[in-house]
Amino acid sequence: MTMMSDLSLDLVEEILSRVPITSVAAVRSTCKHWNSLFKDPSFTKKHCRKEAKEIQVIMVFDSWASLISINLHGVHNQKDGLVEPSIKQIGKLNQPEISYVFHSNGLLLYVTENNNNRLVVCNPYTGQTRLIKPRNTIHRLERYGIGYDNNNNYKILIFSYHDYHIRQEIKYEIYDFNSDSLRAFSFSLDRPIWRPCEELSLKGNIYFVAEEQMGKLEGDNMLLCFDFTKERFGPLLTLPFRSNGYDSVLLSAVREEQLAVLLKRWDAYEMKIWITTKIEPNAVSWINFLKFDMIQFSRRYHNLNGSFFVDEKKKVAVICERDILKETNNKAYIMGEDGYSREVNILGESERSPRMCSYVPSSVKIQQSLNSSGKRKERDY
Repeated sequence: MTMMSDLSLDLVEEILSRVPITSVAAVRSTCKHWNSLFKDPSFTKKHCRKEAKEIQVIMVFDSWASLISINLHGVHNQKDGLVEPSIKQIGKLNQPEISYVFHSNGLLLYVTENNNNRLVVCNPYTGQTRLIKPRNTIHRLERYGIGYDNNNNYKILIFSYHDYHIRQEIKYEIYDFNSDSLRAFSFSLDRPIWRPCEELSLKGNIYFVAEEQMGKLEGDNMLLCFDFTKERFGPLLTLPFRSNGYDSVLLSAVREEQLAVLLKRWDAYEMKIWITTKIEPNAVSWINFLKFDMIQFSRRYHNLNGSFFVDEKKKVAVICERDILKETNNKAYIMGEDGYSREVNILGESERSPRMCSYVPSSVKIQQSLNSSGKRKERDY
C-alpha cells in the first residue's frame, strides 16, 4: 500500500492544498513536515487561491461559527447541463458560544456570549488564537472591529452607543496587539449621526453606515470610515443614493478590495447594488453593479436585516435573510441579470438569525501577548 511518505513532494503539496480551512489545524499537527509546509509563503498562496475560487462566508449559527461555501458554478447556464448553484457547510470552527463575528484579512474577531466577557481573535488557516479581556463588561450595544494600520500592526476598535440619542462626539477604545495595551479616545464628527451600523473591514479600515441628522429632520444614510493608521474616524462620505432609516442599506466586501452597498426601499420590491471604483477613508466613488426585482419574495421581506455577497465576474448577488413566513428558516436568494433567481436553504433551521461575514483565508500571524518575563507567548496549533 502506498504511504504518504512514498509520494513526491509536488503531489503531497497538491493533496494538502485541497484540505479545507477548518481541517488545517488538525493536519498541521500530524507531522513536522506538513506543519512547516503550511508556513511556507508559496504554499499558503497556492492554498488560498484554491479556496478563493468560491465565495466563503463565516456564519454564526446558534452560537457556533461555521465556514460556508457558496458555489455559483452554473449560474445562467442550467440549460447547458452545468451544476446548479449551491451553499454548503465546510465545517465548524472550534469556538462555541459566539454572539458576534468580524473578519479582517483572514483574522476573525469573536465576541463570546458566556460570562467570561472576552474577545477571541483567531486565524482558522494557521490555527492561532488569542484571548483578549476587555477593560469593562461587554455591553450588547457595543461595536467591535479588527483592522490594521499602514505598518500591518493589528488593532481592535471598541465603542458603544448605549442609547439612540443623536451623537456628534464618539468615545472609543483601541486595543493594540503590538503593545498589548488598551487606550481611550474621543473624536468629534463633522456632523451628528445616529448609532452607526453595518460595520465591515476593508483594506485594514472599518466602514459603517450612519444616518446623519439635519437639525430636527432625518438626514441621509452616509458612509463612515475608521482609519486605524490615524486612529480616528474620517469625514462622512456619500452613498450613491439618498435614503433614510426606513430603507434597508447593507454593506459587503468584494475580494477584500472593493466595497459593495445594497439598497432596498421599504415600499419597493426593487433592489440595487453598487460597488466602489475608489475607496479611501476620506474619499469614495461608485458604479452601478446590479439591479433586480424581489417581487416573487414580496410577502416575505419589506426590510432586510441579513447579509449579501457579490461575484462581480458572474454579475450575481447572494442575499441571505431569515424567512419571515417561517422564522426558523434561513434562506439565500441568488439573483442575477435578466431575471435570474434561485432560492437555496442555508443549513436548515435555527433559533436565532445567523450573523454572517465574508471570509478570505490568509497566513497572517497573530502577535501574542507578553508574559511576565516580557517575552511573547506563542500559540501555534
